[in-house]
Amino acid sequence: MQAKEKILLAAERLYAERGLDVSLREIALAAGQGNHSAVQYHFDGKAGLIDALYAHRMTPLNHRRRELIDDLRAHGLEQDLPALVEAYLAPLAEHVLTHRGASWYLRFTSRYVLSGAYRSWPCSSDHHPGVGELAGLLRRRLPGLTRERLRVLNLHVVVVLADLEQRLGDPAFDAARAAAAVADLRVTAHALLTA
Repeated sequence: MQAKEKILLAAERLYAERGLDVSLREIALAAGQGNHSAVQYHFDGKAGLIDALYAHRMTPLNHRRRELIDDLRAHGLEQDLPALVEAYLAPLAEHVLTHRGASWYLRFTSRYVLSGAYRSWPCSSDHHPGVGELAGLLRRRLPGLTRERLRVLNLHVVVVLADLEQRLGDPAFDAARAAAAVADLRVTAHALLTA
């Protein structure tokens, strides 16, 4: 594993565990970097590191979301609310289930969003083009859908999946319980949009 990836994974874990006040020096040490300026060197500071963390995880997630959006368009499901919810939710849920407690991405995202540091989240960032496209499709399907309701949907999904990500670190929390939690999240996300 390259130094940059070690730094990204260490930062993701430390930010998820302790919040955004972790020093760049602590991140470098956790990544096994003897040079305490390694984060500054590779990422040009904290803002660059956080941007790189999102790029590291969101690139494959957006690729998967793009596949789901293309698929629902190909099948004429642009107005099908369960299909739209699935296109939003599935990439994140698949990431959590696939990494089974080895990723800290949703926990990091939850901390970051709740810190207030990311005021425009989730629809205006370069890292979330699929989410922005889905927001447009959801607004066409639900004309009264407000930006605040979309924000609440995103918060709900991220926090629930962050909790699931943490629970998956416990070997006693089996795949059936994890699948049931994701199925319940689909139901509550749909209900939140139509409440």
